[in-house]
Amino acid sequence: MRDMTQVYPGRAGVTVPTAPAGLVELVGECLTQPPEAERPVIVLLGPRGSGASDAHGALMARFGTDQAPFAYLNFGSEQPLRPRYALGLIARQLERKLARYRVSRFPRLTLGLLASDSDIGDLGTVPLRDQRRQLHRRLSHFEDRTFENYGDYLSGFLQVGRSALGLPAGIPSVFEDMVMGAARDGARMVSGLLSRHRFTESARWYAAHRLTGGSNPWDAVIELNHWRLGSAENVEKLEQILFAAFLEDLRRNAELSFAPGSYLLLLDGCHTEHGRRFLQLLLTTREDTWAATRSLGSPTAPTGDPLTVVASTNRWLPGWGPPSGEPWGWSVRTPDHAGLSDWRRRRPPGSGAYWYPLRLRDLTLDEVRTRLSDRPQRDPALAPFVHRLTCGLPRAVQQVLTLLDQADLPAGSGHERAAWLRRLPERTLPGPIHPARLGRQDGRQQGGGRTGAGRQEARQDGRQDGDGPGRRTSADRPPLPAGDEGVRLVEAALDPLLDGFDAAERATLEACAATPDLSVGCQVFGEGAGSARAEPSGSLFTKAHAGFLLAHGHPDDRPVLHPWPRRLLLWRLAERPGDWEAAHQRLSDHYTAEGQPVRAMYHRLALQQIGAVTEFLVRRLESVDTPRWVAEFNTVTAAPTRVPLEKVYRDLLGPLTRSLSAAETPLEAAVRGLLVARWLWNDPLVDPEMRLGPTLAARFERLSEEHPRGESLHLLNEAERYRSWIHPQTWIEEG
Repeated sequence: MRDMTQVYPGRAGVTVPTAPAGLVELVGECLTQPPEAERPVIVLLGPRGSGASDAHGALMARFGTDQAPFAYLNFGSEQPLRPRYALGLIARQLERKLARYRVSRFPRLTLGLLASDSDIGDLGTVPLRDQRRQLHRRLSHFEDRTFENYGDYLSGFLQVGRSALGLPAGIPSVFEDMVMGAARDGARMVSGLLSRHRFTESARWYAAHRLTGGSNPWDAVIELNHWRLGSAENVEKLEQILFAAFLEDLRRNAELSFAPGSYLLLLDGCHTEHGRRFLQLLLTTREDTWAATRSLGSPTAPTGDPLTVVASTNRWLPGWGPPSGEPWGWSVRTPDHAGLSDWRRRRPPGSGAYWYPLRLRDLTLDEVRTRLSDRPQRDPALAPFVHRLTCGLPRAVQQVLTLLDQADLPAGSGHERAAWLRRLPERTLPGPIHPARLGRQDGRQQGGGRTGAGRQEARQDGRQDGDGPGRRTSADRPPLPAGDEGVRLVEAALDPLLDGFDAAERATLEACAATPDLSVGCQVFGEGAGSARAEPSGSLFTKAHAGFLLAHGHPDDRPVLHPWPRRLLLWRLAERPGDWEAAHQRLSDHYTAEGQPVRAMYHRLALQQIGAVTEFLVRRLESVDTPRWVAEFNTVTAAPTRVPLEKVYRDLLGPLTRSLSAAETPLEAAVRGLLVARWLWNDPLVDPEMRLGPTLAARFERLSEEHPRGESLHLLNEAERYRSWIHPQTWIEEG
């Protein structure tokens, strides 16, 4: 996989947001195409926090300083932005003067916006020969007033959609300055842009467009004015013709000498209503241009435009069909293998031809290590822990690093640092993060309940689980800071990922997270988890799938939740011990009834029924070959843990390994010891630095001695694998 780090070329020492190298190369390739070439609408897909906003920042830094005029809009901002206002903001930014190019102008779009943005009154009483002159006078008067107020007409759109220019939190201010500067410092037009020549030329273009029905120029402009207050159908036609005018202006600009041959448009938050509408209008306009050109009988005539579009969405768009993408015709891939040749080769016929969907991938281990190495106070040795915990989701990595930067993180490795990391999900992110926006939406207080995935609370009758150490109540959990000082990592990280899920859906999803296979979870818990409101299983699954909460590229194609949101959901589920036990018991019963005992044992281990799981694995050792047994063993020991929050692997290994049965055989003892070690080793919050590797190696060797009839070589190879463990570049949880 190619490195994701990019360097801002314009300012020394400034580290910019990262973007997949394949995406940077793809955009660079698009920008070097001839102006009339067809270009894809590149759509970056991924859950919130997958790095789309960083990619936009990296692209504007790489290309927007001097290579091509660029515009950025965030449809996910607090202020809804209608398509025609978005066009005004985009044109305003694209007018920015670059040193190597002449200024770009948008006379057709400006005329269309002027005609549809002002009340030109009734021209029916004006003599026909004077209508054109009167129409021009009224529009020029409106333009003069906006010039007096804003400096030029298009600058007025800054007052309408200024919030849509702001970059998301976390992007360096230098890039917000670039966006605002492009909008603020565009071409300072002089009053009278609508010269008689430009007015006539632009009006004739509108008259020739198919939507105006071949009317004369001034009638076409008057018709635009009437459409703005007309029916939904007329508003639709107005938006379509304005998009066509915008693209035609880009084509005409690119034909001039010393003019840019390409323009870059970056669109964030396109899963919103207005973002989806903007993309659909853009695609419809391009398809109409293609159809109109082909209808003239010229199959080789150019049908493209010089606009390179990079959009991002954290929801599967409704117009694409089901989230699997099969009926749509596109097989989504990562940007690492993207390119114009790939798009041209794989683009399907029909309405999907202009799309180019790319699924943003998680960071690799080396990329996480690079982020840990860019500050001297950070310890790169923690890179495997951060990668295992987050699976490389970019925002999750950044949030964890923010916590690791705190001064109270113990230095070096050892028990103190492992204990500090054990509580990481309940630690509070610094800064003015407001719980009203990031907190729970299910009515529970943030300070209540269990405080970590691993807390085992005492039963009300005072008894302890036979296989585990004593449990601890949550009464002594330290109080949370005041709301303005931050919220726990589990809430700050999980809430954006579950944006759009109501309280009942979140509770159901927490129960579903008990099993890696989301489809099974929805099947078992489709009625809801302790909720009176029924939730059809298909809708919850589709919602999670459409929100990119599933791991991309899982080896066996099962619909597995991404490890990071699943880990957070399990943490929340474990804060309610009764719900944890009920969920895993139901899933164990389900898999038993389905004839899948290995997966049933996965959930019995999550219930800490170590004795029963040991007996099962001993029986399997006698009935299946060793490679299959190891595979089943790995599946079972990938079960989630709910052990005391104040304990790490060193505190748990001995008590959990000891059996309560005096009749335990040496083989059973070997399997039990191996089972407990692998189970604890698999949880990055219990064994953050994977210190149990040598213990696992020794216990695999012991098992080979206690089971001489098996394939000892395979067990010894497993021992060596853990003794010389090589951290994988990508991490998909087993099981």
